[in-house]
Amino acid sequence: MHDNEVLRAIRGRRSVIRFTDQAVTDDELAAILEAGRWAPSYINSQPWEFLVVRDAKSRGRLGEILRRITVAWQGFAAAPVSIVVMADPARDPRHLAEDGAAAAQNMCLAAHSLGLATFWAGLHCVPEAKGSAESDLKAALGIPPGMQLVAVLPVGHPAYVATTSRRPLSEIVHLETYGRLMSDRGA
Repeated sequence: MHDNEVLRAIRGRRSVIRFTDQAVTDDELAAILEAGRWAPSYINSQPWEFLVVRDAKSRGRLGEILRRITVAWQGFAAAPVSIVVMADPARDPRHLAEDGAAAAQNMCLAAHSLGLATFWAGLHCVPEAKGSAESDLKAALGIPPGMQLVAVLPVGHPAYVATTSRRPLSEIVHLETYGRLMSDRGA
């Protein structure tokens, strides 16, 4: 199997939900945001925008709101910075989730490459009814009603080493038609 720096970063990145109180530097944050900016997007529409939240009171409010949709809500108050990933439907109304998720993943990988940790709370499919998490986040952070929230990423120094495993390719790769797994190749 091939191996290089990018593939090692992809395999090494894990969601971490507890952080130390060590600050994320401006340079680290700029590198993470730059990685998001360079994500791919449909016809290079670049519909994303990023909102950086460093204020402790605001991060605590993020945690309170996100408590409704994630069990890891405390990480948003504990991480020294959170990044809200949004997409502008005026730039691309049909690919918001994909484009925003690509930017979020780039930022997670960049954070990992810098020795930082992240996880994300996805928001794109959360109904934006009055009182919903998305609606309350927009109100708390002054986000215009037309912007679509995609994810919120807390970023910080990990408080522990996360480990996990992955299903083998032989169980998840289908060849030519669904149901003909890689593991059946010899049969």
